[in-house]
Amino acid sequence: MILQIEQLTRHYGGVRAVDGVSCSVEEGSVTALIGPNGAGKTTLLNVASGVTPPSSGRVLFGGTDITGERADDICRAGIARTFQTPQLFPTMSVLENVLVGATPRGHINLIESALHLPRAAREEVQLRAEAIELLHGLGLPQLADAAVGTLPFGLQRRVEVARALASHPKLVMMDEPASGLSRAETEELRALVATIAGRGITVLLVEHNMRLVMSIASRVLVLDKGKLLAAGSPAEVQANREVQRAYLGS
Repeated sequence: MILQIEQLTRHYGGVRAVDGVSCSVEEGSVTALIGPNGAGKTTLLNVASGVTPPSSGRVLFGGTDITGERADDICRAGIARTFQTPQLFPTMSVLENVLVGATPRGHINLIESALHLPRAAREEVQLRAEAIELLHGLGLPQLADAAVGTLPFGLQRRVEVARALASHPKLVMMDEPASGLSRAETEELRALVATIAGRGITVLLVEHNMRLVMSIASRVLVLDKGKLLAAGSPAEVQANREVQRAYLGS
């Protein structure tokens, strides 16, 4: 298992957003995390990716305890993520936003960069070339110089995915990537997730679009009121009566 969550809890005052959840994500899989609004899905991603510290419990990544580590250190370890609302730099170009994602892999320090020393220049050229290649792979090369803030919502989501991939992650967490997308854009997202998985990158997907989830996920985790309600294949989860009552509808 690439990601193991053990008795994870996150409290906000008297509210248990995540309440003693234990689950795992298999390496190379596309795993979906589903549940009603307020079930704790985003909080679970936030804790696992270092955005929010846990109240208790453990998070193991590749067998290493990363509980409570800083988000940038967790990113360097190999976890990247996207957000419900794309967290991009609107006045910067698409290429510049993707290069931000490559920053954790950089080796130059601030002084080397400021002085434009040869090592800094070589690294910049290398990272830029990799970012352009990534944009080609995701069908975005013609937008490299466009300001992100001028792009439609669906393309902004794709840019955020490109930025996440620029860090060379082993695991990508995607928080409601189909939210706000048209049917055609959702189909493009399906293909994109398949491409990511085809590169051997594990995907943990929080999503409300059940058609998308059931067509692409190999395993589904179900949260309800901060607790793990069910885990299994898409067919097993669909047939689970507790899941039907809590989320899918009987």
